[in-house]
Amino acid sequence: MAGAPTSRPLALARRRGITRGLLGGSTFWLLAGVLAWGLRGLRGALGSTRPAARTTLRLKPGERLVVSHGAPPRRR
Repeated sequence: MAGAPTSRPLALARRRGITRGLLGGSTFWLLAGVLAWGLRGLRGALGSTRPAARTTLRLKPGERLVVSHGAPPRRR
């Protein structure tokens, strides 16, 4: 397979599950791809593990609210 190797094994299994398993006829890669896609679906169904920040504020006349965030998380 041409291209840069991935550092994410599940992404590799998903991609090879399609190319070598579904399209290429390899049972091993087909099962690996099904497992990887299933884990991805399960992770998506369970939702994010980050807690949502919620607050209720009442602003008085003349007050303002500034919403900002920090730098985005760095990808490995």
